[in-house]
Amino acid sequence: MIRKFLLPILAVIGIAIAVFMVIKGNQTPPASKSVVQSARIPYTSYIFGPGIVEASTENIAIGTPVSGLVTAVYVKWADRVRTGDPLFTIDSSDLQAQLPPALAKVKEAEANLAKVKNRLRVGENMTPGVSISVEDLDNRRLDVGIAEAALASAEAQVAQIKTEIERRTVRARLPGRILQMKTRLGEYAQSGSPSTPLMLLGNDDRLHIRVDVDENDAWRFQPCAAATASVRGNPELKTVVKFEHTDPDVVPRVSLTSDSSTQRVDTRVLQVIYSFERGSLPVYVGQQMDVFIEVPAANDKSSHDRSASGKCDDVPDSTGTRKKRGKS
Repeated sequence: MIRKFLLPILAVIGIAIAVFMVIKGNQTPPASKSVVQSARIPYTSYIFGPGIVEASTENIAIGTPVSGLVTAVYVKWADRVRTGDPLFTIDSSDLQAQLPPALAKVKEAEANLAKVKNRLRVGENMTPGVSISVEDLDNRRLDVGIAEAALASAEAQVAQIKTEIERRTVRARLPGRILQMKTRLGEYAQSGSPSTPLMLLGNDDRLHIRVDVDENDAWRFQPCAAATASVRGNPELKTVVKFEHTDPDVVPRVSLTSDSSTQRVDTRVLQVIYSFERGSLPVYVGQQMDVFIEVPAANDKSSHDRSASGKCDDVPDSTGTRKKRGKS
């Protein structure tokens, strides 16, 4: 009796399993929650622009005036340097070899000058035209002049060699921090303008953000407007930024992402520079940020008039509160 109903029961179970699997396979899997949070818009009316963090002095590419082997590196990444501090040295052994012969010529010229001066001194103690001829005395004076010129030339050669040796040590021209290191002890450094600088130097006590404002929104931009920058991936990390200046020309947009399909080659942008204190956000030079710039509503004529006049009646402080600009 059991065998009679076994096969139909198994068939029904198999059909049920098949139907269940088909239904389950057709179900849309739940969307995974994004780990990266989207930036939150702080203003009702605004302009958005991607920004990139840079040093307040911009990023200064360090090169070398002469090509050669790097024989010493005096700094490392993130070191602070002052004006005149050495950064690295290019091999100067060829110049060091020229220095002893040049110094020897100086000694020889000094000795020759002392000799002709002594002859002139003796001649000047004689009676011209009696003990010594006038012509001989004049020649002795000329010999002193020639010897002095020879000594000056020898000393200039030594000074030139020492200057060239000093040029082989590249020094910081302004205070700042080493932002990037692309040279190592023993590497060959190429002079000129290499595609990759040997070092990057910049003052990052106060950071700048270079914001790209689309040319279609450029007419809406106001230097006096409040602006907020947030860290990409964590919109809770944000700060009010201070307007510094606007580049005077509209330039082609430089892609800040690797997604070339979303970038238009004909897009042009107005570059606006804002600043903020380094300690207000945990960011690094070269990092991208989301920047929102407040703009007046279309019917707010007073704000447009204020922007056109170039005067700011009130400015945001570090907390974002707008304060009336008073006389100092």
